[in-house]
Amino acid sequence: MTADKAAGAEHQHAVDVATVLRRAALSGTCASLLSTGMLACAGSADCGSAFAPVNAVSHWIWGERAMHVNRPSVRHTVLGYVIHHAMSVFWAAFYEGAMAVGSPHPAACPSARTHARPSAPARVLGGLAIAGIACFVDLKCTPHRLTPGFERRLSPGMLALVYVAFGLALPLGALLLRHAQRRA
Repeated sequence: MTADKAAGAEHQHAVDVATVLRRAALSGTCASLLSTGMLACAGSADCGSAFAPVNAVSHWIWGERAMHVNRPSVRHTVLGYVIHHAMSVFWAAFYEGAMAVGSPHPAACPSARTHARPSAPARVLGGLAIAGIACFVDLKCTPHRLTPGFERRLSPGMLALVYVAFGLALPLGALLLRHAQRRA
């Protein structure tokens, strides 16, 4: 096999990073919004404040005091959401990368439309798997100062629901893209 053919074959199976990142921005936004909604519901149920779990995320910047803020504020709520959103897009990049493996980029492989895209059940299972990994990393592997913080304001059951909501929301980006492409 010549070097040109080998390079071409390698290019066909390479993951298009720009596409993965664009998709991660969308799926991460879906996951961020849905999990923030679940944080608000869980906060209302567990600590009487829909804002407390999101505020707790701002402990990255403001330290321990952020754990005790129950009212909405730019300092805590907006910053907490921005951090949560950024981390949602971060985890969505892993999700989209996993979903892209085996799905060649159309420019690299003109027959890409004939290749199977991940099925809806595979996307949902992939989202839940990434959420499980994120949960493990967030709560067991991350230094205390960089944990999400909301785990200190929520019961274990509500915390699990937040991560499940996050995992179920990751595939929404692909559904939105597919719907937009059908309408175009």
